[in-house]
Amino acid sequence: MHVPKRTVWGVPLSKYREAHFAVFPEKLIEPCILAGCPRNGLVLDPFFGSGTTGVVASRHCRHYIGIELNQDYVKLAEKRLEVIEPLLFYA
Repeated sequence: MHVPKRTVWGVPLSKYREAHFAVFPEKLIEPCILAGCPRNGLVLDPFFGSGTTGVVASRHCRHYIGIELNQDYVKLAEKRLEVIEPLLFYA
């Protein structure tokens, strides 16, 4: 059953074992990506963190660009995303 989104969204917390302090819940970003980006479109996340946006975008056939200044988080995102896209980081 589809529940329409309102002003306040109830979204369960999510965890990523590699310990980013504020992992973005996949269920929070998923409706935003689906509503705002067509299939094969491009999603931009200027605060990429552990790569949740990339994971969700890939799962729904969207491309993504992630920008992250913290090198520790970049490594987390690379490790997380290489499971989904194994050739992405080995060109």
